[in-house]
Amino acid sequence: MTRYARIFVAACALALAAGPALADFQGHGPQGANGLMSMMMLLHHADLTPAQQTKIDQIMKSSFGEARPLMKQLRTVHEQIAARLLGPGNMQASDFASLQKQENALRSQLDTQMLAAALKVRAVLTPAQLAKLAKLHSQLEALHAQAQALLGEDEPPAPPAQ
Repeated sequence: MTRYARIFVAACALALAAGPALADFQGHGPQGANGLMSMMMLLHHADLTPAQQTKIDQIMKSSFGEARPLMKQLRTVHEQIAARLLGPGNMQASDFASLQKQENALRSQLDTQMLAAALKVRAVLTPAQLAKLAKLHSQLEALHAQAQALLGEDEPPAPPAQ
């Protein structure tokens, strides 16, 4: 992956993971983007030609440019949520309804933008490259399932020790 592709993937991952606690409360965590992120992260195993790499770099650079303002807005919403959560007085879920609505709208826009970029990247790949990535993805999913079974990740993690 090139510098722009890595930056885009990292930025989207950060944007999607930056406020998952509040989003997961509503059932809208970063899980929806996992398939898209997986494809982007696996690209360095696709044996891209130089022409494909150039085309994908252009797609990613453009996509990152479109996503940047959304990520900035999402960061601002997260800062507002943190300020309210850490501020004085009693808080209720209803106190965050407007911010949750803004966050959900921004996440939806980012997901839509990421899907559009992923589809453009997918169109650059050959059927053989797609098959290779699908096989690798299946293998990684099997490993993840094994890790979950071994570690019992169905239960919430314990809070960190103080």
